[in-house]
Amino acid sequence: MTAASTTEAPVKERVRWPTIDAAWAVIGVLVPVIVTFFTRTLAIDLAYQVRAGVQMLDTHSLLDVDPFTFTVGGQPWLNQQWGAQVLLGGVYDIGGWPAAIVLRGLLIGGIATLLYLACRARGVAPRTAALLTIAGWLSGIEIFGQLRPQLFAPLLFSLCMWALATRHEHRWRVWIVPIAVIPWANVHGSFPLAIVLLVFAWLEDRRVEPSLSRHLLIAAALSFAATFVNPYGARVWTYIWDLSTDPVVSKQVSEWKPPTIQSWTGGVFFVSLLAVAALFARRGRPVSWVPLIELGAFAVLALQASRGVAWWSLYAPVVVAGVLAGPDRRTEIRADRSPMSASVIAALCLLTLIAIPTRFGTDPISGGPAFMLFAPQHLLDAARPYAPPGSHVYTSQVYASWTEFSAPDLPVMVDSRIEIFPTDVWEDYFNVTNGSAGWREVLDRWNIDVVIVHPEQSQALIPLISGDPEWREVFNDREGSVFVRASSG
Repeated sequence: MTAASTTEAPVKERVRWPTIDAAWAVIGVLVPVIVTFFTRTLAIDLAYQVRAGVQMLDTHSLLDVDPFTFTVGGQPWLNQQWGAQVLLGGVYDIGGWPAAIVLRGLLIGGIATLLYLACRARGVAPRTAALLTIAGWLSGIEIFGQLRPQLFAPLLFSLCMWALATRHEHRWRVWIVPIAVIPWANVHGSFPLAIVLLVFAWLEDRRVEPSLSRHLLIAAALSFAATFVNPYGARVWTYIWDLSTDPVVSKQVSEWKPPTIQSWTGGVFFVSLLAVAALFARRGRPVSWVPLIELGAFAVLALQASRGVAWWSLYAPVVVAGVLAGPDRRTEIRADRSPMSASVIAALCLLTLIAIPTRFGTDPISGGPAFMLFAPQHLLDAARPYAPPGSHVYTSQVYASWTEFSAPDLPVMVDSRIEIFPTDVWEDYFNVTNGSAGWREVLDRWNIDVVIVHPEQSQALIPLISGDPEWREVFNDREGSVFVRASSG
């Protein structure tokens, strides 16, 4: 053997390419992250939350009265999502909207990672876990794509799922759930789902592992107690009930309406229902009643409101993974390594880095952040010469959140906090936006000096107010119109 040949062998042995299973894991996590960075979010449920968080950080006090509107301004506000607002406001203070973009990607990455690990813990192979993760993300993509308090909740939900999926190997992880409920009860009203997860885990273990099932019941009791660790105590529970039964919310907010095949979320949800049914039908052996109850409960939740599809899209993959793996939960791990796996991982990591800054900067049309829709800074700029601080501004509801963020000195009529406004306020709002009889009187009664409207939401109003001698249009483009009192300078 030559000297050259003796030195080459050790070099080749040191090259350890990633396995194909590692490549599948990266695919399952980074594909949702990459798509998230390339897409835009809505200002509707984000901008005012950031403003509220910044205000709390500046004043070092809880924001529990309305600071944004002239209709209920100064009145008590059960601000259940205050924790998420502080987090969002803190991130914005640190790095502006680019930091918010990165946070959004990190949240999606965390959700996808925990979902993938939960599926793996149920016993399926990495490829199956990755495909189930992507399928779940696609089902809820319209919901997960929005940076808002609701995006913190799926992360905590996924954390609880992973902890419970691994409870047989690591019993101590059961106690992660009541700990997770504490922040959950302060960022979003979906926190009761943690208790639902524990109850389902108890149903699975009550006969096969009695000692663990007792721990699950204790964890459920502790989780319930943890929901009261918030500034409002038991009122966070009444907040959930009031919000879910509010007639204006259920009729006017699309996410609170039942899913339909006419939307992406509804269409994919119904396809996923059929896919799960077909998968179970082809198994050749009956499915235990517990997975059927679990899937049925989350399917009913999704059928009640489109926003419930998010929980189905996260929980159904884990249940399906457990059914596919069977009771032994053993899968063969492939150790085959190849440069192709390394190439796939490297390409996805590079694409992630490329995608991060694609939405940085300012939108050239709206003047708002490039990664955000319904942020009409140019409309506010057009209105500002006619709206000194304190002026009452009527904005279409979809534009109210950005107005509250960008021009907090201009109180608006209504915003995304649908439940805090009395019915008569909503009647006034819709009388104006629909151009109904009495729209002029509403604007006069509320001393409104500036009207900023979205062209689709106020399609009936625009021709009426354009022809009214008491109002004049000072700006108009495809994003909207700005009207001011004719007597304004």
